[in-house]
Amino acid sequence: MQILIKSVHFTARPELEQFTQEKIDGLSKLNGKIVRAHVTLSVEPGSSPDNKSCEILLSIPGEDPYLKKTAATFEEAVAMATTAMEKILRRKKPR
Repeated sequence: MQILIKSVHFTARPELEQFTQEKIDGLSKLNGKIVRAHVTLSVEPGSSPDNKSCEILLSIPGEDPYLKKTAATFEEAVAMATTAMEKILRRKKPR
């Protein structure tokens, strides 16, 4: 699986990129057909403390699940997004 991490309006630390890569790698255990994962980390405009967002778009043959989560830190946003994507992948898993 190819993982593409893009940071918008900031420069991501190597630790954040490594954390994100490890979390996304865990999704491949639920669905081995994932071709690519596009992860976009961005700072949302506004004065809200929960302004760090993580968007995940998976490229899977036949469908492309997408979601976006926002939290106070990027690590929290990535963790929330991967947990939500795990639920989506489990729901769509062929039985």
